[in-house]
Amino acid sequence: MANDFPISLSIQLREHLRALRKQRHMTQAQLGERIGISQARIAEIEANPGAVSVEQMLLLLSTLGAGLKLHVHAANKPVDAVGEDGAVYIPSRKQGSW
Repeated sequence: MANDFPISLSIQLREHLRALRKQRHMTQAQLGERIGISQARIAEIEANPGAVSVEQMLLLLSTLGAGLKLHVHAANKPVDAVGEDGAVYIPSRKQGSW
């Protein structure tokens, strides 16, 4: 059974990552071993998923049987609007240098 969980902020990943790992009956140490990182790093990622590389997040999600889906929102959504799917819409920032 596939489920989609709209994520707009990295902090929203905290509980999802922990829940996915537990659904797979894996400890942090077991998950870390499967992807080649320490248990402490798994704990850091679960606590602060915004401080992980995209590559490492994709590997972690794949190992947990999940993935990342990019959803492009309509350009006319106002700031902080909540869509029918429950996602929080934040307008794109100006393009240019960071």
